[in-house]
Amino acid sequence: MTNAREVAQLTEILKQKMQAKAQRIRRYEKRETQYSQNKMFKEDTKKFYRNLGMKSIDAREPPSVAETETYWKSLWGEEAQNNERAEWIRREQERKVSLMVWMPIQIMEITSYLYKAHNWKSPGNDQIQNYWLKPFPATHKHITKNFIAIIEEPENAPDWLIEGITYLIPKSGDSKEVRNYRPITCLTTMYKTLTGKIAKRISTHLEEQSLLPAEQKECHPGSKGCKDQLMISKTIYEDCRRRKKNLSIA
Repeated sequence: MTNAREVAQLTEILKQKMQAKAQRIRRYEKRETQYSQNKMFKEDTKKFYRNLGMKSIDAREPPSVAETETYWKSLWGEEAQNNERAEWIRREQERKVSLMVWMPIQIMEITSYLYKAHNWKSPGNDQIQNYWLKPFPATHKHITKNFIAIIEEPENAPDWLIEGITYLIPKSGDSKEVRNYRPITCLTTMYKTLTGKIAKRISTHLEEQSLLPAEQKECHPGSKGCKDQLMISKTIYEDCRRRKKNLSIA
């Protein structure tokens, strides 16, 4: 009788210890997850949001190379047909807009761009990441010199600058279907830096000339498109509710 009671007590003690250990493990895993997510949010915010709710898809039977090439050539291989007589084109041509004056890229522009760039942005064929370009400012003048030469004579741009590694990432659905894959091309950090500086200058010119629609928040630099629109909607809604105005939404 005594042995049975002792065995029951010992079993209960062991269960409690196991539960305590399991709880400690869960707390540790939770803290570890929070730490890794905070680190990812600081280093690569886009990746953090992309990973939220992401489901892992196992591509067990991916489509063949020939099938993949045929599918994407049908989308990208045909020349696009644009309406050259669109009304908005005529209106823009009639506007008095100052032409953008292009000045050679300065070393400080490259240094400033690299300083703000993500350290571990996926590189291209050269496998050089921004982390290695930041602490070597002596290379920035050579980078600037070559960028100026490429802009002046684009046909002389080296092949490695505009070539990249393309990966097919499964999105959803049947992994056998080629249309369920999303292509991502990892270009060199040099290409990203060059195009990034050109885009920055174009964006500044568009802002100065008021060429971007005010309601198109996503196109404006430094704008959190979705968040800005939500804040505007919230302000309008609260104003209508407080002043008891009529509100029509389409």
